[in-house]
Amino acid sequence: MRYITQNSLIMFKVIISDSVYNRIISEEKGKAESAQSYLFKLLNQLPQERVRVLKKEETERLKNGPDKVLKNPTSLYILDISKADAQSIQENYGVMCLSGENPDISLLIDINDEHTTEEMKPLDRGWDSVLDTVEFLPSNSLILTDRYLFNTTNAYYGNGFDNVRNILTELLPRKLNTTYYITVIFDRDSIDELYNFNSIAKRLNELKENLKKELKLEYPIVMEVLGIKEKTDIYRALHNRRIVSNYYVVKMDYKLAAFHKTIGTVDQTIIPQVLFTEDSLNKRSSAPLKSLEQITKALRKFSQMLPSPKTNHSAYSYAVDGQKMEKCIAIRNLLIK
Repeated sequence: MRYITQNSLIMFKVIISDSVYNRIISEEKGKAESAQSYLFKLLNQLPQERVRVLKKEETERLKNGPDKVLKNPTSLYILDISKADAQSIQENYGVMCLSGENPDISLLIDINDEHTTEEMKPLDRGWDSVLDTVEFLPSNSLILTDRYLFNTTNAYYGNGFDNVRNILTELLPRKLNTTYYITVIFDRDSIDELYNFNSIAKRLNELKENLKKELKLEYPIVMEVLGIKEKTDIYRALHNRRIVSNYYVVKMDYKLAAFHKTIGTVDQTIIPQVLFTEDSLNKRSSAPLKSLEQITKALRKFSQMLPSPKTNHSAYSYAVDGQKMEKCIAIRNLLIK
């Protein structure tokens, strides 16, 4: 049995009650590989540091203090608790939690969905269609990264604010009992001449506040804005356009500002993916989790370097809730804290 007491690195783990873990291993270890469950394969495939088996008293502490799941906000919890208690934890804290009675992790197995847009042609309902397969997954944090997100004001070529608004409309949970974190990252020197960093930060915060009222969201939302500069390590690490949350990643070939309403702004393929695929669990391909963690790892490294006296704070701009900060001490987003 594998008991891991702590790990300061935020990454995907399976955190599971010992009674549930023992039952699954006992029931499935003698089965043919083709008959084994996704969960059994996942438990066997993950390295030791990514599987934490909880003693009975640890499960009880989580049940009595469910906000503790936020210490591992990107993990899958499988606990010896009722389905109602598991659902309550999931809805209140945006962390995936399953009852050990009959744990089904199929929501984390990708269906290999993709959407190809064509410039100046409609695609179903735009972001509303593209995000259908991930929008109902638990979430308490979101990262949007595209170095050229605000390089045009022309909606037909992809207005960044319109696209951020439409993405958030789909992905913000309608119920949550904790703070939600949004981090928007772009190249501060590749923005339209009508913008500057301060105006972008303020407008994104206004967009957030307007959405809270429109969607009747009662939980607090923190809007972080990070403008990065070329020829820095973080700039090179964030070449790919991505939307990242606790349990999914959305990949874009060319730009995050992909739509004007439902009309494509460019020819590209957009692929929303949850953490695993059947092939990855059968060791025939890389899991989408790897792509997600490339983003979070790069940002975590950047964040950890910020307090150093050697850090060049002029190489980025940072704002929280519309207020530009003189310098950033740490990124607040739960995915990288």
